[in-house]
Amino acid sequence: MDTIEYFSDFLRKIGAPNFLAMGIAVIVLWLLISGIRKGLKGGQKDDGPDQEGED
Repeated sequence: MDTIEYFSDFLRKIGAPNFLAMGIAVIVLWLLISGIRKGLKGGQKDDGPDQEGED
C-alpha cells in the first residue's frame, strides 16, 4: 500500500493533467519516430508467410 501512496503523491506533485499530457506526447513522439524510420527504410511492404500464396 505504500507504493500506491507514493504514486498518488507523485501524481499530486506533477499534476494529473501534466501526467496525461506527457503520456500523449510520448506516444505521439514514438509514432513520429517509427514513421520516420519506416520512411527511411523505403516503406517496404512486409510480406508474411500467410500472404505468399495470395493473388
